[in-house]
Amino acid sequence: MRIRWVAWAVMMALHFLAIAFLPKELAPALAGSVYLPLMPLSALGLPVLSTAPSGGWAGPSVLGWVAVVVVWGLVWWGVASLVARFTRHRHAPHAA
Repeated sequence: MRIRWVAWAVMMALHFLAIAFLPKELAPALAGSVYLPLMPLSALGLPVLSTAPSGGWAGPSVLGWVAVVVVWGLVWWGVASLVARFTRHRHAPHAA
């Protein structure tokens, strides 16, 4: 169970650091990782985007950032669960 939490925390931290210190080469993918979860929520009428500045993309609202963190937290939790499942120690059957 511990490896799941460690893997999840590492993936969340790396995702946050990539967004915070946006390398130019990854800018389109990282922008997509923010806006991809927001577009369906915005289409449902949730206020996940702030008012758009003239000629640019609307930034996420506070609710939008919460949604991004929750969605990616769930995605990375699923990945961490798979990592934990495949790295779990296999115990040999007990001799009777």
